[in-house]
Amino acid sequence: MALPIEKGAQFIVEDILREAKEKAAKIIRDAKKEARIILDAAQLSAKENKEQEIKNAKTRGGNIRERILAESRMRIKKEILQKREELINETFKKAEANFRKYSLSPKYEKDMLRITISAIEKLGAREVVILANRRDLKILEKYKDQITREFGEKHVHVSFGKPIQTTGGVRVIAPDFKIEVDETFEGNMRREFETLRIKVAKILFEGSK
Repeated sequence: MALPIEKGAQFIVEDILREAKEKAAKIIRDAKKEARIILDAAQLSAKENKEQEIKNAKTRGGNIRERILAESRMRIKKEILQKREELINETFKKAEANFRKYSLSPKYEKDMLRITISAIEKLGAREVVILANRRDLKILEKYKDQITREFGEKHVHVSFGKPIQTTGGVRVIAPDFKIEVDETFEGNMRREFETLRIKVAKILFEGSK
């Protein structure tokens, strides 16, 4: 039996609406499902990113820490070396101060005479010129005859040059051969500086790293 046109149209409309609702519901369900997948993926990505960021931060932090430690170690090492040099230099300054003090003692006068005679022997020349600071020249001039007698038949001719700048000791020159023996405080320090420096460092820092 045929339905009235109005009824048929109503069924068609209702069918269209039902199908539309079903499609709409499906779209909504699919959209919600997709949204959940996207959200889950986003959360997972965010977590991974966060973990990666934390890992990166730890790596950067570790690198910064190592750099700071390395810089600190270098700075400390530099400061230690600098302090060592200061102590070594201070030791040499004290040695010079002690020598100055010793050069004013009665014992120094006898030692100066012995050192001068030894320097002339080392030089091995018949004519020598003795150089020293002003104070020590006056001391040695008093012993000129004794110095000459020490060489007996060798007949060494001894003379004295102009005063030189030195803490103490003598330089003995052979003018003919243009050679000299330097037994001044400074001369001995120059020759023995590295050896003395190593010995001083060993005494000051024995067992230190």
